Amino acid sequence: MGEFEQQFKDAFERYSDELFRHCSMRLSDRERALELTQDAFMRTWDYVRKGGEVRDLRPFLYQTLRNLIIDEYRKAKTHSLDSMLENAESGQMEAMLPLDDTNTVEAAMERLDAKEALKRVEELPEVYREVILLRYVEGLSPKEIGVIVDESENVVSVRIHRALKKMRELLEATETGMA
Repeated sequence: MGEFEQQFKDAFERYSDELFRHCSMRLSDRERALELTQDAFMRTWDYVRKGGEVRDLRPFLYQTLRNLIIDEYRKAKTHSLDSMLENAESGQMEAMLPLDDTNTVEAAMERLDAKEALKRVEELPEVYREVILLRYVEGLSPKEIGVIVDESENVVSVRIHRALKKMRELLEATETGMA
């Protein structure tokens, strides 16, 4: 148990922020996201303590967190796009973006593009939104995402491709003033 305890501590140090960020982007309540992130670590710890085997902690933690988020959705059942957009307008979504110390026009444009893209991600169907956030915000590989969502790497790659196509359509519609 001592070896796993150290691995677990290391995993908490390495992954807790990215898991929280992922959960925060999926839920509109930052406090609840923190609770679910902590719960994912606790459940993983309990699972191993009871004899469960974990080969790779990062995908296992994401899978555990994903299940907690799904449970949360089932409890709430109604998350309106309006409330998500209010969060975006109030700066809560922008606060989740990585900090940028540069003060250039190009960096400002990139931040605006990222903010617009995050708004459009919220408009995607959940199955696409999840893979996009895991791939481009969390930086997971299609193989790792496959473990988390219990699908093949090929299925994940197709979802990412389709999600990007849909994002392009949404962004183009915004540029032409249709969205």
